[in-house]
Amino acid sequence: MNTKNRVLLGMSGGVDSSMAAFLLQEQGYEVIGITFLFSGADDENHHFIEDAKQLASKLQIKHIVADLREEFEKKIIRYFIDEYLKGRTPFPCAYCNPEMKFKYLVEYADREGCEFIATGHYVKLGFVGDKKYLFQGDDQDKDQTFFLWGLPRRIVDRLLFPLGEYRKNEIRRLALENGFEQLSVKKDSLGVCFIDGNDYRNFLEKRGIESKPGNYIYHNGEILGRHKGITNYTIGQRRGLGLNLNFPVFVSEIRLDANEIVLAKYDDLYRNKILIKDYYFIDKEIVESGKELIVKVRYRLQETPCRLHILNETRAEVELLKSEAMISPGQTAVFYDGDRLVGGGFIESSE
Repeated sequence: MNTKNRVLLGMSGGVDSSMAAFLLQEQGYEVIGITFLFSGADDENHHFIEDAKQLASKLQIKHIVADLREEFEKKIIRYFIDEYLKGRTPFPCAYCNPEMKFKYLVEYADREGCEFIATGHYVKLGFVGDKKYLFQGDDQDKDQTFFLWGLPRRIVDRLLFPLGEYRKNEIRRLALENGFEQLSVKKDSLGVCFIDGNDYRNFLEKRGIESKPGNYIYHNGEILGRHKGITNYTIGQRRGLGLNLNFPVFVSEIRLDANEIVLAKYDDLYRNKILIKDYYFIDKEIVESGKELIVKVRYRLQETPCRLHILNETRAEVELLKSEAMISPGQTAVFYDGDRLVGGGFIESSE
């Protein structure tokens, strides 16, 4: 490998991005690390910035800190709040990755003269013909292609994912064997990065977001009780409804205009079609082929055969060849050709 190849690596100070830096060096790349500040106060950010700096110092690589909190607030957090106010369940990672994280990785890579950009995602890269694609990582429990469907070709062509062929326990062992003992036992960060404790309701409350109580409606129109406001509920939710019924019920629909939460039995949650909007597919040929694809509407443990029908430039209909339950507007539908990521879109409705 030509050691003049320079790569800008997103570094959080955690074991994944740190071992990505180590592996890239082992492969002969000249690595520059960058840590983005997307949210949080300075004292809250201090620990992970210091972790990233210390790792960069140990590996003797240049390290940059980019404060993007103002733009992140305007774009990502505003989107997150607005989706809940519209009765949808947002998926901020799918929006942030193309609009913030990878956008600025490319921008700073150009500033630093880096040919490539990299992260510690568990994703594989490969070619079909002469085109580069993202493939599901070898560790199916950690595969992160689901979050990256919106990355355009110009970004994909510059990507490196050094962890794609590893499992998480192998990365922890690699850290331990190479003198990074503290990293080897460091806990993974989970949930939405800008929400402390992953309690979105508490986050909305602190932001002064309130929604008015309204009626729980059974699917037959019967009023079952009162809900606490639509921002407190997501499709498929069972816990925290505050109802004492003789049978389990789940949130099946959120009616924004009527301020109603529709409840139903689990079997009534199954759907056969999904309408998606603001879709992106890395190749037009895949969309036009009419071939059977795999769609995932949840990060884990769900892969459903489907056919895709483009309606116009922003919307498409997904025909599910096997019905699925708990399909939530605002979340994403992500499409695969085998284990190759081909695109995705935001769920608008289902039936």
